Amino acid sequence: MKADLLLEKNEKSLRELLFNSSDFKFSDFEAGERRYRLFYLETMIESAKVQDHIIRPLLTNLNGSVREAVSILDYSETDLLLDASKALVEGKTVVQINGEATLYLLGTELVKERSINIPMNERVLRGSHEALNENINTNLNMMRKLIETPDLVIKFYQVGRRSNTKVAILYLNSLVNEVVLAEFERRVANIDIDYIEAPNFLQELIEKKNFTLFPKVLVTERPDRINSYLMDGKIAILTDGSPDCLILPVSFWAFFQSPDDYQIGWLIGSAIRFLRILAFILAFSLPGIYVALVTFDPRIVPFEIALTLQSSMQFIALPPVLEAVLMLLILEILREATVRLPSPIAQTIGVVGGIVIGTVVVQANLISNMMVIVVALTGIASFNIPSYEMSSVARLLTYPFIIMASIFGLIGLEISFLLLLTHLSRLDTMGIPYFYSWFSIDAIKDTLFRFPIRSLKKRPFESMAKEATRIKDPRG
Repeated sequence: MKADLLLEKNEKSLRELLFNSSDFKFSDFEAGERRYRLFYLETMIESAKVQDHIIRPLLTNLNGSVREAVSILDYSETDLLLDASKALVEGKTVVQINGEATLYLLGTELVKERSINIPMNERVLRGSHEALNENINTNLNMMRKLIETPDLVIKFYQVGRRSNTKVAILYLNSLVNEVVLAEFERRVANIDIDYIEAPNFLQELIEKKNFTLFPKVLVTERPDRINSYLMDGKIAILTDGSPDCLILPVSFWAFFQSPDDYQIGWLIGSAIRFLRILAFILAFSLPGIYVALVTFDPRIVPFEIALTLQSSMQFIALPPVLEAVLMLLILEILREATVRLPSPIAQTIGVVGGIVIGTVVVQANLISNMMVIVVALTGIASFNIPSYEMSSVARLLTYPFIIMASIFGLIGLEISFLLLLTHLSRLDTMGIPYFYSWFSIDAIKDTLFRFPIRSLKKRPFESMAKEATRIKDPRG
């Protein structure tokens, strides 16, 4: 009788800990002289797993222990009901034998995940076509297969007082800088927040409180890219429920690198790398240059081009600075609309909207033909940047450059560039310079350009890896 009271008491206590949730269930069965009670959340468990790996083995093993009977690897024991309630939320089944206080926690969670797909936000030209998904265990499995060495360390953290989000930190023990790792772990351990919705939460919480537009953490969904950064001595962060991975520490130049650069010849890879950096500069400076030239310094432009500019602006009512701002805002609105709408509609809106709006504003003499060309080139240049975060930075920087150009002309652009370089030089990531000098031979080999693999003997400066040498005399 007392044993039955213990089962009833535990059932009532667990129900209260789960706030009388409707999906909390329990079931009883007998095997020989023993009576078992199973507690579970029916929305979290896989019924077939419970039947095949718990109930059936216990019915056939009448005198053995639960550990010997069940065929489940995720097994633990506890005497605390609070631990049992947390296990229930994780999808485990709690088993109790009538007359015993021990609670057996058995992993029976229902796994529903998206299949491994191609990267959606990072176009793959050459290399692996696998992308991360929302299941952290699947992502870690892919990383273990790519890096088959005991040197790969995975550490788990529970972040969020209410969400208890599982966060995994990956690094190679023989390469990662211990000071950087200790500082990062300290920042993660000090996070005190209700819930973590996405890796971007972690990104903002672990960064210093410097006001800057520039991203200090690289986001990727490609396992091969994570692999290459881990081999450089960097740290990767995976969050359960998100297909994105954070990489740190990274420099400014890492946002212009792509795994595809190393899958093609070094000359072509260098040309494409340099083109991206040039496109980044054009993306935020081209409208400002145009405004400065037509407003303050038209004499710098060759005479034939000046005549063309004059004829295109002859009947335009708006000043160049308002032309530029208006067209950039229209471009951003169209871009946002194409992102939010379903794909078939988005393509139609993007093409038709761009053609219609561009034609109408020119025919209405609101915007000059040359301004439409400049803004179109600016938008295309921003799309050349592999990182979405850095592409967004380029688009936002355009506006202060236009304002400075409209007030001070080309001098304003020079001041803007100087302020930008000063700001970048003051930034750091995990205590490491963010915009380190690329004038040294070792740095320029994999920043502005992509030199041959055999010449990339040193790991990136920002990694601060224990072993700086990556390759030794490749030709023997």
